[in-house]
Amino acid sequence: TQALRYSQYYPFGTARYAAQGGAIGALGGDFTSVVTNPAGLAFYRSSEFSFTPSFYWVDTRSNFQGSQTEASQFKFNVGSIGLVNAMTSKKSDGIVGAAFAFGYNSLVNFNNYTIMQGINDNSSLLDDFTWHANDNPDNLSPFYEQLAFDTYLMPYDETAERYWHDMQFDGYGQQLNRTAYQSGYIGEYSLSGAFNFSNLLYFGATFGIHAVRFYEDIYHNETDYDNHVLDFDSFRFREFNSTRGGGYTGRFGLIVRPFHLLRIGASFHLPTYYYLTDEKYTDMNSYFDNGSGIPDAFEGSPNGIYDYKLRTPFRVNANASAILFKMATISAGYEYVNYSDAELSAYDYNFFDENQEISQDLDAVHNLMGGVEFRFNTFYLRGGMQYLMSPYTDSQNNAETWVYSGGFGVRTPKVYFDLSYSHYNRNEVYGMYQYQPGFNEVSLNEINSNNVMFTVGFRF
Repeated sequence: TQALRYSQYYPFGTARYAAQGGAIGALGGDFTSVVTNPAGLAFYRSSEFSFTPSFYWVDTRSNFQGSQTEASQFKFNVGSIGLVNAMTSKKSDGIVGAAFAFGYNSLVNFNNYTIMQGINDNSSLLDDFTWHANDNPDNLSPFYEQLAFDTYLMPYDETAERYWHDMQFDGYGQQLNRTAYQSGYIGEYSLSGAFNFSNLLYFGATFGIHAVRFYEDIYHNETDYDNHVLDFDSFRFREFNSTRGGGYTGRFGLIVRPFHLLRIGASFHLPTYYYLTDEKYTDMNSYFDNGSGIPDAFEGSPNGIYDYKLRTPFRVNANASAILFKMATISAGYEYVNYSDAELSAYDYNFFDENQEISQDLDAVHNLMGGVEFRFNTFYLRGGMQYLMSPYTDSQNNAETWVYSGGFGVRTPKVYFDLSYSHYNRNEVYGMYQYQPGFNEVSLNEINSNNVMFTVGFRF
């Protein structure tokens, strides 16, 4: 999960880029070139400063054992901000132009809020704890099993030499409620340069420094709502996870313009090398029936901190744009990423089993995108679509994403304004816990996210 989370990128970019489905890698002349195909910077003829704020909201609909719940969240984000310094020569051959850019782009937005609830006739989170406790009774995890034992939810039977809990004997059917809050981002600070050779060949490169911030708060509640479990009333388990760190990467791009109406581009994105720190904290409350003789209890875990490294897969992009006599452009794009190549490492642990699972559970993807732009004097109308394949080898965990977008822009020689709207739709199989080997308690979630961005640009 960690390897995939920090390897998937969905650049916000500019409003022009977003409105055309992210397909303008060969078209160039846009600040998002620094994170797609840096050769596109060489199409600039004048210097430019642009700023793109974003208004993002997400709606998550969960289905847990037939019970449906909906939750929403709204966030403000900075899509991109950057400066491009363009230079041209009076030559018609050789280096006829160059551009250098510095700025920031949002690559990932982690914000999400999910509520899952329903009657669970099948299992309990305590099944996960007792299974792991009985599998390794001399080494209870201080973040999970030890908390359940210390709060009297998972007593130890010395005769049977096993841990157990009340619902295993009295039957399931408790009310389950889980809320999950996620927030954070991956942002890239980039330095890029590009050259125009004879208005035929364009080459560019980017060096990027990534900042990672991820925060997750999970609250898991189970309640004996009809009082059929002896002594037990309810418990609440909270888990907080965070990841902070940074990394570096590079990318190279090439665009060929065989004639004025066609541009063909390709780019190669080096792996990103991350240095990350995870922090974990958990706590647990238990509540028992009056007269049970068992006191209510609370226990918290120590703060867990761990440093490790992640190498993401490389990426390859190919794009083409047709320019129809300054009246319209049609653009298409393709991206290849093999997520099974991601690799974790640390100075004190080899991650052998985890990396083997990454190579088995994750797959290569072929992402497609397309966009159009129509020009009416100074007014531009745009539309686009993206298809992002599911990164999992298991077809039952189908996490493919469809993105539909549109927008418009007004451009003058010195100032321009662009507006875009993007709608993302994907499904996820949310795993709550594993109640026995090979069996997971899951919620089927549909995630619909929306992003409105506007770009203000100044040319000089």
